[in-house]
Formats: sequence, structure tokens, C-alpha cells
Amino acid sequence: MVGKARKKAQLLVVGEYKEQYLLLHRYAAEILRANSHNTVKFSLDNGVFQKVYICFSALKLGLLAGCRPFISIDGCFLKGPFGGQLLVAVGRDGNNQMFPIVCAVVEVESTESWSWFMSLLAYDLGTTDGSGYTIMSDQQKGLLRAVSEVWPQAESRCCARHVYVNFRDVFGGGLDYRRGFWAIAKSTTENDFHENIGKFRLISNSGANDLLNRNYKKWCRAFYTPQSQCDNVDNNMSEVFNAYILKFRHKPIISMLEEIRESLMERLHKKIDVIAKKEIFLCPRIKEKLYKAKIEARGWSAYWDGRFCFGVRDVATQVKFVVNLRYKTCTCRSWQLSGIPCNHAIAAIWKNVEHPEHYVAECYHKTGYLKAYQFTLEPLNGPNEWPISEFQPINPPPLKKLRACRPKTKRRMPAGESSSSRLTKSGGVMRCSKCGESGHNKRKCKSTHVMKVQSDTITSGNLQHSNPQQIQTKTFDERSQQFETPMHQRGYGIYTYPDGFTRLASMVQPRRRMAYYSDNEGQQTIQSVTNLHDVPDMSSSTFVPSENMPISFIDSNGKICITGKRLQ
Repeated sequence: MVGKARKKAQLLVVGEYKEQYLLLHRYAAEILRANSHNTVKFSLDNGVFQKVYICFSALKLGLLAGCRPFISIDGCFLKGPFGGQLLVAVGRDGNNQMFPIVCAVVEVESTESWSWFMSLLAYDLGTTDGSGYTIMSDQQKGLLRAVSEVWPQAESRCCARHVYVNFRDVFGGGLDYRRGFWAIAKSTTENDFHENIGKFRLISNSGANDLLNRNYKKWCRAFYTPQSQCDNVDNNMSEVFNAYILKFRHKPIISMLEEIRESLMERLHKKIDVIAKKEIFLCPRIKEKLYKAKIEARGWSAYWDGRFCFGVRDVATQVKFVVNLRYKTCTCRSWQLSGIPCNHAIAAIWKNVEHPEHYVAECYHKTGYLKAYQFTLEPLNGPNEWPISEFQPINPPPLKKLRACRPKTKRRMPAGESSSSRLTKSGGVMRCSKCGESGHNKRKCKSTHVMKVQSDTITSGNLQHSNPQQIQTKTFDERSQQFETPMHQRGYGIYTYPDGFTRLASMVQPRRRMAYYSDNEGQQTIQSVTNLHDVPDMSSSTFVPSENMPISFIDSNGKICITGKRLQ
């Protein structure tokens, strides 16, 4: 009985999906009626649906007017009973956020479907060989070959994150491997690349050789060209768009396409409304990135040659680079790749008594951002008002095998990837916050160096009154054996409450001979000293701590040697 009911329900669902395939020609006619410059292309096999490609004129013109020539390509699965894949092309706007361009529904990812998609995209963008464009992909089936055939002059990049996932399946995903890989991927010069490869060989020589065999020129920043002014080594923009449309991918084909179109129509005017009201010169994310570069530029000195070039030197390490303000270049290549002055360039700009904001690429300016969003998507009528098409209705593709159980909606996570947004401790070294040693935590700590004291319990983050005569202390000689290295030379401390609870404290008042520490709640303070004579005698009845006086003193190993209470 249950099986018959389930089969009947499945037939009702499939019927709705089939009906929308029959309306595809009328839906395309409505899109072209709203704007004749829109593009809708079908690929049929004897009247049976294979592919559909849709490009809205507003998105195409926005990309050409205000975005960089950088395009991320990706595909994702559809959740309906007929299956299929949704191919998307996404650009980047002046605020380094996604700017969708086109989408297409195909039966399967293959060289033929990607070639068809890339050919129509090239026609809409007015290019024949992809010259001047940069294509970022995830190494999908047939995509790299399609790009090399249809866009032979375009710069082709591969997502470094997907390269690392494949590498991790072979060599594992330890912390050293991960840090070493991303240092290689984000190298900006070839010398920097070879240096990081050499460091990686110290971790795993076979792993370094494997990375060199993974077409490193497509995922390492050192080998990118500056034509797109985008230094990203991953394909996150496509992943962002796939997550953006995730809730639409289970719907029938026209309902899905309409949901995507309407959400983009709302997004276009909201984006321009937010930025247009702000009195800014650079887009917010670019301004933040430039601010970080300014912080890093403080330790660099610039020397002028009398014309346009500057020699920039790090005062601490004596590392040198050459900056040319006329051509907006730096020998570290960060400025050319991103279009945003690096810390070396900022030091030279300051030496020239100018503002770094004036040297940022125009695509990051507010005016460039508004150019990308100046075009609007047109609203469409409902199916009852769609034009009558002269073409025969399109038949749906073959039905994929239906599962007897409820279909899965969540993406399958590859090995080593977590669905949680929190960082994992995989690959890290466990360190005890009580004794500072590695290999265990404070629950399993067997150290006896931490002194236990008798005191009243702490209530509401404040200490109660007590008699100074009752405070347990150590002699001067006992204290002299414990103070060796000042804790404030390390920038952190460990605070232990009288009941044994321990928490990390950070420096809040550094001084020449001592430093105060505060826990993350700001409830108690700790003092670290350089000179033993700076430690007060808490056994004295006349000792009364002031407002800024700590209640505990810590030795060089982070263990309490003297503990007392704050007196009112």
C-alpha cells in the first residue's frame, strides 16, 4: 500500500516537471520580448531537451562596463527527477564580490557541453579567441580542453583549493602540509616560489615533486599575468553563487530559472543603492585591504632615484624591492596582480608625498562599481501572458532513476572537509594551559608545580575581604628560584583561580620592568616582573594592593608562586 502511494506521488511530481519543459519556447519568447538583446539558445535532439543557455543583456553590459576581465566557471547538480547540471559564469565587481553573467542547463558535464557553453559566452562578450580574459575553473571534466579550444588566447587558471584537496587525498592533510601548500600557491615571484618549494621539501620531498607535476603554473600566483588585475588563487566566487541558488535547484526548470532571475533583479538595484549613498572614493572591501597594506608599510624605507623609481627596504631584514610609480609596478608583483598598491608601493607613494588611494586601479573606484550596476533586469509576465511560440513544444529528457527513499539534498563532503564553519584542531599540537607542556591538556596534567592556596571563592568576578595575615606566601629564597625569565617578554600569561580553574590572559599594560595581564572576561589581573625586587611582600600587614595592583604573580613557566586577595 505504501509503495503504491509513493509511486503515485512521484508521478504527480514528475508531471509538473514535464509540463514546464513544454513551456520553454514560450518562456524564451517572453525573455526576448522584454529585451531583444537578451540571449536564449536551445540544443535539442529530435525535439528532446538537451541544453538551454540564457544571458541577460543587463549582466553582459555590466561586466563589460565596470568589472575586470576575470570569469569564474563552475557547474552544479540539479535536484529534480530529470537531473542535469547548471553551468554558470561569474565575474567580480569593484568590491570583490560576485557578479553573475550567464547560466545554462545541460544534461551532463562533458567537453561537448562546455565547448557549446563557452562558444555562446564568447559570442555574447564579443571575443573570438578570449584575448584579454582570464578563466578560473575547478578542473571539471572537459572544461580545460574546451577553454583551450574555444578561448585559446585566454589565461587559464585552476582553483588551488581543489588542487590541494586532490593532493591531500594522497599525502594527507597535516598542518605543515596545508601551510606549506598555501605558501607555494600565494608566492608572487618565481624566486619566492622556488624558495617555498625548497621549504616544502624539508617536509616531504615526494610531496614537493607531486606538486610540481600538478601543472603548478595554473594555480600558483607567481605565474599569473596581470591582465585581469585579480590575484585570487581559488574559485570561491562560483562557489558563492552555487550557494546563493542552492534553494532553487530542486525546482522545475522554469521555476528555477525565474527564481534566479528575480533574485538577481533585486540584487542589482540593492547593490547600487548601498554604494551610491556612501561618500567614498574606493569600495569598502578595497579600502580595508589598502588599510592593511598601509599598516605593513610602516617598517619600510623608500629612496628616490630622482624620476619615477624608488628603492624600498625593510629596516629589520634589509629585504629590498623596486617600485615604479609611473607604470604602477613593484618587483614583488603584488601591485600588478591585484591592482592595489602593496606595502612597498605605499612606502614609495608616501615618500613622494601622495595618497595611495590615487594609485588604486579604476575598477575599484566607486564610479567603476556603479558602472557595473547601472543596467537593470526587466520584469517578466506570468505564463498566461507569454507569447505563443511557433515552435513545437520541447519534450523532457529521459527520467533518471528515482530513489525509493527520500533524496539527499546536502552536498557530499570530500575527505578531510568539514561541514562545520568552525576551524578544526586537526594537525595542531595539544599544549597544556596549566604547565605549558605539549602532549596533554590541563585535565590530564600531572604537574605538581602549581601552588594550591586556600582562599574564599570568587563570586560575581570580585574578590571578598580577607585578612592579609591569612594569605599563604613563600619566602624570598623560594621566590628567587622561580623568577628567571620575565613573563611579559612572551606577551601572555596563565591565571589560575583559587579553586584550580585556569585560563589564558593577555598583556594589557606593558612596562619596562613589569606588565599587567587581563583574562578574556576582564575580571582579574596578573603581574609579571623582570626584577625579583619588584615583587611586593604580601605577608606584610601593611601591604594593601591599589586598584591596578595584581592579585597573583607568575614565574617564567607560567605557574603561580604568590597568590593573595585584593583588599578593599
